[in-house]
Amino acid sequence: MKINILVGAAAYDAGQLKINLDGGDYGSSTVKCNFSDLLPFAGKASKQAVDFFMISAAVYGIDRFVLRRANSVDGWSRELNVVFPVRDPALWKPFKVELSSLLSFLTGDYWEVDFQQGEITLPAADLEDRFNDGLGQVNLFSGGLDSLIGAIKYLEENAGHKLVVVSHYDPQMKGPKGDQKELLDDLNSKYAGRLLSVPSVKVELEKQNKKRETTFRSRSILFIGLGGMVSDALGKSLIVPENGSVSLNYPLSPSRRSACSTRTTHPKVIDGVNVLFQGLGIQTQLSNPFEFSTKGEMVSSLAPYNPEINTLLKSNSCGKRRHDMRKWNPDAKHCGACMPCIYRRAALIQISADKDADYGDRISDLNFYVKKGQDIAACLAFLKHDLSPKEIKQELIINGVSDILKLGPYVALVERTRSELKALFSQIGSPDAKTRAGI
Repeated sequence: MKINILVGAAAYDAGQLKINLDGGDYGSSTVKCNFSDLLPFAGKASKQAVDFFMISAAVYGIDRFVLRRANSVDGWSRELNVVFPVRDPALWKPFKVELSSLLSFLTGDYWEVDFQQGEITLPAADLEDRFNDGLGQVNLFSGGLDSLIGAIKYLEENAGHKLVVVSHYDPQMKGPKGDQKELLDDLNSKYAGRLLSVPSVKVELEKQNKKRETTFRSRSILFIGLGGMVSDALGKSLIVPENGSVSLNYPLSPSRRSACSTRTTHPKVIDGVNVLFQGLGIQTQLSNPFEFSTKGEMVSSLAPYNPEINTLLKSNSCGKRRHDMRKWNPDAKHCGACMPCIYRRAALIQISADKDADYGDRISDLNFYVKKGQDIAACLAFLKHDLSPKEIKQELIINGVSDILKLGPYVALVERTRSELKALFSQIGSPDAKTRAGI
């Protein structure tokens, strides 16, 4: 069933930005975000960068607004026809196909977008003096281990420059805001005056006549939209630090291609955003300096700087945080059973920082025949199956990689990722897990 949604022009009032979503017979909702701290950046950024942020916020709201399973055409994908308001529709219309393709790949749905005239009046606000000199780059900062490593490496390797970090959170997702604050406090104590954080932006659905969707993948485009507006205003590059293993999101089996939980920094997304930015005249470039690094290699790269292990452990990488189905340690922030947790454990165990107490479930206790153990069971089967470079290349192409020159380095990355995961199960896997992994 196609869902047609008309996005209303954003309205600003008393620090709040509101965007109405009109789904006709399907219903309506409103995206609300705290925008007062963003006014100085919106005032300096191009109108296209501001419109891209508004579109990204609307996309995030739509992804949460339209229930996936009830409206899917194949058990997962929804058909979404959306009209966005922009201030120069003639400039945007040539990029309808590019934006539709980007959103479809990112969320796993079928997006068809169009644009109409829309205006927004925002109050003027001056940019704080601290943002006026010595800036190096803008980083996305999620509260996860990768974004933390990205910040530490930049601050250590660029002593004469400041780093700007941008974040967002949804109060329906418990934890990210607290993670971000705790990590930023630690970083500020070590790099005083060199870390400039734009206050984390709250984005949520204000009203909803249906149950909210929980499989939303569009938070990454919201992150990019936010970072793009800030970096465009400051005239700096935009960095999204994430390990290459997760960026490629190599499927554990052909049947799980559509089950990839994130495509935030997949090369197709990075390239697609840059095509849009360039075509629209947005003066920033998106990149991921860790696209050829495993998570373990990212952790190891910090060795010369002697990072505080406790700070690394305060980050959160879990894709299913705070699920109540945990048994062994219900107070842990990480579930211990999802693939982001497994990548994290494989990375941290190399520096003896990984502890069972940080996870809700121990790998050695998991039952691979129940839902909670399915991700790890699929991972073990993936490790046991020998893959030739040709097979890896074919899968990467199927999964969206189009730059032939990068296929060789990506193949090597997948092979090193497999070795990193095998090393984890060799150390802490149960006899059953080792057998399943062919160890």
